[in-house]
Amino acid sequence: MRIKLLPIYLTIALMALLQSCSKDDDSSSKETALTLTLVNPDDLSSVAFSEISVSFKERNTGKITQSKAVSNTLAVALSEGSYEISVDGKIKYTIDGNTIEATVSSYKESVLVTGGSAAVSLNLFLKTTQSDFVIEEVFFTGTRTPQGKQYLGDKYFKIHNNTDKVLYADGLMIAQSEFMTTDKQEYTPNIMAQSFAASAVAIVPGNGTTYPIAPGEFFVIADDAIDHKEYNSASMDLRKANFEFYTEDADDVDNPAVPNMESLFSSMVIHNRGFKSFVIARLPITKAKYLTDYTYDYEYNLVVGGESYPMGESVYSIPNTWIVDAVNLSVESEFQWIVTAPSLDKGWTYCGKVDSDATRYGKSVRRKALSTTSNGKKILKDTNNSTLDFSPEVKPSLMN
Repeated sequence: MRIKLLPIYLTIALMALLQSCSKDDDSSSKETALTLTLVNPDDLSSVAFSEISVSFKERNTGKITQSKAVSNTLAVALSEGSYEISVDGKIKYTIDGNTIEATVSSYKESVLVTGGSAAVSLNLFLKTTQSDFVIEEVFFTGTRTPQGKQYLGDKYFKIHNNTDKVLYADGLMIAQSEFMTTDKQEYTPNIMAQSFAASAVAIVPGNGTTYPIAPGEFFVIADDAIDHKEYNSASMDLRKANFEFYTEDADDVDNPAVPNMESLFSSMVIHNRGFKSFVIARLPITKAKYLTDYTYDYEYNLVVGGESYPMGESVYSIPNTWIVDAVNLSVESEFQWIVTAPSLDKGWTYCGKVDSDATRYGKSVRRKALSTTSNGKKILKDTNNSTLDFSPEVKPSLMN
């Protein structure tokens, strides 16, 4: 049997045609002319940009494209893909005849960039410039007993004085988010750009100067301030915590030697899989006025099996201008969105790569140290991006 060979010129032409088709089918080589519009913060006039950096991170490849914005409109060529867009920088604006310089940021995840051209709009948010406490560590996962049972009473927060002056813990609020980072819904009204929706709010007691915290020092808020090793040898002793959450008329443990946090709204039941986020804030009004004026009623449609069910809830909100620090928590495989304004936090951190990951027990998220002062005190990293600022899945600092 004889096999006929194609003439050499036909072979070359066919190979060229196949290569051409291959290039046409390679979507990664396609580029999109993206127009990014940056919307100024509300109620600002005569806004001028200064040092505005824009980062486009392709979520599949990890490739980062950097650019600079000198006006509200930026044109950039990007390969087709799904992008995270981050904006950081400074603006100048006029108020009451005075020129003010402020720091702004923005963030948007899962921006699909396809086709010959595309347009995206991002709202800029003013960053808070107040120097105050930061959240140093959140131990939310709990531990496991030697028998493999879940143990949850040993959770805690570590709050750090990241300034060069004495700060007072008195009156500092801590709140857990109402919304979950693993369940994105269309909430109405959506107040996220102005306020944080809280499912639980607690406040440090004191008269204003009762609990001084020196520069570089920290205080601990424990779920239960007891020696947990008596009940679980794999746990820790939290009797030296500065404060504890305590719920009366519940099956809760109270250490009389440790001051109780005051509950403003609901009980602080810390989510042990990291589906929720946390903020610390200063209350500039009376507690009574807060409880009267800052309720938040919202609605959304829950879609299950193709059916839509109207849902609603009444909780409390905390204005973003009161908030001094925030951390978004999630699970790598389940993350859907950030539940704070980007001006507070435009990243997230985690313990556990999948839902119900048993390896998360006995691990915390801890803020990275930026530098150390001459007297050995830590200065912690705080860029309002928990992805960059926190180390995920680390050994709790209070675990001996």
